[in-house]
Amino acid sequence: MMMQEQLIAQSPRFLSALDIAQRAANSSANILITGESGTGKEVVAKRIHELSERRKRTFVAINCSAIPEHLLESELFGYARGAFTGALSQKPGLFEEADGGTLFLDEIGDLDLSLQAKLLRVLQDKKIKRVGENQYRSLNIRIIAATHEHLREEVQKKKFREDLYFRLNVIPIEIPPLRDRIEDILPLAEYFLRKFSHNTGLAKTLSEPAKKHLMERPWPGNVRELENTIERAVVLSLGPEICVRDLEVEHLLRSTSTTTGRGGTLEQSFERLCQEMGRLFSIEELEHLYIQFALQLNQGAKEKTAKDLGIDRKTLYRKLTSARPEKNLLF
Repeated sequence: MMMQEQLIAQSPRFLSALDIAQRAANSSANILITGESGTGKEVVAKRIHELSERRKRTFVAINCSAIPEHLLESELFGYARGAFTGALSQKPGLFEEADGGTLFLDEIGDLDLSLQAKLLRVLQDKKIKRVGENQYRSLNIRIIAATHEHLREEVQKKKFREDLYFRLNVIPIEIPPLRDRIEDILPLAEYFLRKFSHNTGLAKTLSEPAKKHLMERPWPGNVRELENTIERAVVLSLGPEICVRDLEVEHLLRSTSTTTGRGGTLEQSFERLCQEMGRLFSIEELEHLYIQFALQLNQGAKEKTAKDLGIDRKTLYRKLTSARPEKNLLF
């Protein structure tokens, strides 16, 4: 049995954001959730849906950065048979899937300007038209959008439509970064500890120095980075108590190496990973593992990781959601 996602809230700023979310839940007003990557914007959006009268219908989430731009329109609005090469049958889009429920548009700031215009039309008319069709379909959906961008600045740069911004920003909710939610760090860490101990069957506890270390870290990757750190420590720490060194990526990387030299370390690391998998890795899986490794070294900061890897952030999102290895492994 999987543990459900929980909202851990003790800090005043986060409690204030959740209060706004709760009061807005039963309205039909559009909501714009802002905050850094990894702060839990989708979790808050799900909570709004669960508190609303729409909770018995579908909550549909889409990351606007994770889908190539040439496919995004058909994913959102659906398409008719023969609308384009490969459209062998008609397919409803995510707007239709969310009819009666909630559609969560994450990273809305990455939406192409042409699609912004079409989204604005949907918000105004409450109707959609599938790609390749002339028929309009009426919808009853609640839109919650989210972004880590400062959309007001994007509007001034002409990268985001001002009319769409005001249409989405009816009820603004700002999620504070974890460094401004210090009261929530240990409760979150303990929650993730229970979650991953439950999933893996490994009973672990945090040492007092480890707790102090968690409180002092800046967490640029926010709650997602904290979650990844605890999961990694639960899986890879050797004893029942998680120590400070178990929370550091660099230590865990060193613990898998040998003293046989640089080449020997790499060869033995690959050999260990392939033995655990029972087969060789595909190129796509190796690429995914390396991206995970880069993200961990950058403490979950996606923009810096994309820059270090020489790709844009949209490409990074797509690669993270493509070929996934059967388990997260470090080498």
